[in-house]
Amino acid sequence: MFTHFRSARNVIGLMLPLLFSTDIFSLSHYWQRWHRQSVTRLILGSLLGITFASLILKDISDVHLKKVIGGIASLFAILEFLRPYWQPLLGNSGQPVQTALQFKTWQGLLAGVFAGAFSTLAHMGGLVVVMYLLPQRLGNNAFVATTTATYFLLNFIKIPFYFQLQLFSFEILIEAVALLPFIGLGVLTGISLNDRVPELLFSRIVLFCLFATGVHLLLSN
Repeated sequence: MFTHFRSARNVIGLMLPLLFSTDIFSLSHYWQRWHRQSVTRLILGSLLGITFASLILKDISDVHLKKVIGGIASLFAILEFLRPYWQPLLGNSGQPVQTALQFKTWQGLLAGVFAGAFSTLAHMGGLVVVMYLLPQRLGNNAFVATTTATYFLLNFIKIPFYFQLQLFSFEILIEAVALLPFIGLGVLTGISLNDRVPELLFSRIVLFCLFATGVHLLLSN
């Protein structure tokens, strides 16, 4: 939504410290509960994805970057909307480990490449991570801990790349700090809505808005 009235590069730079701050709080709660092999493979692959995406960010115009973000946002919304259909095919993260699908190393690295690229360009690598982890049926705690550790490391690795691309400025960092209380307010609002609005209805409203925003960015000049 920010990209409708701000530079896409400016928005990408602003969002990273906000996302990273939430990762820090989440990681402390799930410390060392993650599936180490999955985190390792995803992060090693993400190094290539982040590097490749950074090369794109170096030369891409703001107009084309908005279209890239719009495309990723639209794809994310569609896949999330269809999750009730494809998730049973991949498996439920809470099911027993003995029925898990064992991925090969190259598959984890490839998932990491896409996660790193999508995360660098639009901060939307999470869906790739989830689609890789679900078939492994790690159990609820390990599943959440693994996604949290992966997001933390992805965002941490992106910091020097963003500095090199000059996506950070003193003004952006000050703005990010000023917005942190609103992140907390958003969490409290989400908790309140969770008790009052059906989850399916709320998620579909959010996904519809995300899809509409993505399509608008794709079509805008």
